[in-house]
Amino acid sequence: MTDPASSPRTEKLPVALLALPFALLLFSRKPEALLRAELWGDEGWSFYPDAYNHGLGCLLMPAGGYLDTLQRLVGLAVQPMPLTAVPTLFALAAFGVQLLPALFLVSTRMASAIPSRAARLALALLYLAVPNALEFYVNLTNAQWNLALLSLLIVLGRPAVSRPGWAFDLVVLSLSGLSGPFMLMLAPVALWQAVRQPGASSRARLAVALATALIQLVVMLTLAQGGRSTAPLGAGPRMLAQVLATQVILGAEIGWRSTGPIQALALWRDNVLPLLLTGAGVMVAIAALWRGPTVLRQAALFVGAMLVACLLTPQVSLTQPRWEIMTHMPMGNRYFSTPVMLWIAMLVTLAADRAWWARTAGLALLAPVLLWAIPHDWPILRMAHTDFQARARLFARAPPGTRMEFPIIPTGLNPMQLTKKAD
Repeated sequence: MTDPASSPRTEKLPVALLALPFALLLFSRKPEALLRAELWGDEGWSFYPDAYNHGLGCLLMPAGGYLDTLQRLVGLAVQPMPLTAVPTLFALAAFGVQLLPALFLVSTRMASAIPSRAARLALALLYLAVPNALEFYVNLTNAQWNLALLSLLIVLGRPAVSRPGWAFDLVVLSLSGLSGPFMLMLAPVALWQAVRQPGASSRARLAVALATALIQLVVMLTLAQGGRSTAPLGAGPRMLAQVLATQVILGAEIGWRSTGPIQALALWRDNVLPLLLTGAGVMVAIAALWRGPTVLRQAALFVGAMLVACLLTPQVSLTQPRWEIMTHMPMGNRYFSTPVMLWIAMLVTLAADRAWWARTAGLALLAPVLLWAIPHDWPILRMAHTDFQARARLFARAPPGTRMEFPIIPTGLNPMQLTKKAD
């Protein structure tokens, strides 16, 4: 008998109803991200100017040590538009990519992995509200993190039942695989899923994951050599405890805005508190993974591999010890937003457990997330506005050959440079 909840018609309905409120929730965290958009980081260093100068050739140009096909395609797509519109168009693309995982979570595509509709809705809302998300929020430079999360959900979810669904899956997985190194971490999960639930869809998703992972690996070993920071890591057990306690435990439980007073304590400086928090976090994670469903363990495999890779090669400084930089929030929090979401998912799992001790622990740890971290981190930090728009208007009127610099955010970074081409 066909499950009515799995039909294409009923699958689209709740997603369509929730798309607008989800979009409004995400927008409300920082309206100016769309209303007064600015270029962020590689948007100004690479994605727009490379498309402007090299056209389709930019698709083969690594940035940050790997291919960034999604960002490159957007950079190419906006070339016919006025330069004044480019920051907004980049932000709209990033906004759409960030919204998609929440919508996919509430669809019945995820019902096989998370049967409870209430749980899927709760996780989608928590994703939209996740604390410690400054570098993760609505910028195209870091959109590959949201695309990687969407790819994980596609791999773990029910196979598509229509041709558009198949096309959506393969396009997203291909774009994700060619827009960052994350398929190297997702391929083992895709293989696990193909063994658990064999079928044409699982095999197709695994094939895309393996193919794109291989492409990125070749690029990283050849074209992109030297694309990552060579600053010292400053790694060690003490610093590892501080990074994880800061970015994951405190980032989730109280949000990045509230960590300063805790880091000023003597117990923190002596590394006692970071070790206690990290140790407790590991115990909670073990309990959740032991008590929780297989899908949680699959997600943990992906996020854990991603976290290890990020700790080995963080791009947060070109000169200073990089692990130390990441103990100063919100620096580098793009690397930890996905682990924070996994932490929250583990707390939700424990809170729904039948065992009193697991339920008590989950609810006790969810309370500060809901009552403190999310409210305090809901407004995304506003950054100083630049005179990008005025410069873009001057550039539009300038004669060919004119070279101009354009500010990007975070402010203080190297500007974007463009030389006016003949029309």
